[in-house]
Amino acid sequence: MGATGGHLYTVEVRPSRHDPGRFTWAIRDRGKLVRGSFRPYTSEHAARAVAEAEIERLIGQDGRSGGA
Repeated sequence: MGATGGHLYTVEVRPSRHDPGRFTWAIRDRGKLVRGSFRPYTSEHAARAVAEAEIERLIGQDGRSGGA
């Protein structure tokens, strides 16, 4: 299944709809929403960094749940 347990995660970073000049993120698995940010971030880079850390956490959960 691969390193991510069969998941194909993608990150979307977009301008916030509610806070101009800020950004939100969404994580999708084959197009289906898995996680999204609840708060806006001051930069696109900051939003992407948080989303990528969340993907690492999701991948770690997949690895632990599939072993035993």
